[in-house]
Amino acid sequence: MPTRPAGTGQAAPLDPSLQPLRFLLMRYARAPSASTAGRIADCVDGLLAGGDGRVPLRERCTYRRMRAYWRLVERLG
Repeated sequence: MPTRPAGTGQAAPLDPSLQPLRFLLMRYARAPSASTAGRIADCVDGLLAGGDGRVPLRERCTYRRMRAYWRLVERLG
């Protein structure tokens, strides 16, 4: 199978552990709600808490910021 050069619209395969987060983000995009925002924050918490290296060290700060953002969205409703 031929490979495509970077930037041709071919998305990288998604890590299976990120599928629940993707699902929740898509759900929020379709119907925003405080409860979905809270579930997104909980999902990010789970990814950060997992000791199996789900979130690489170089990306942990980004995930922490994302969690804080979704907690704020949850509180503001």
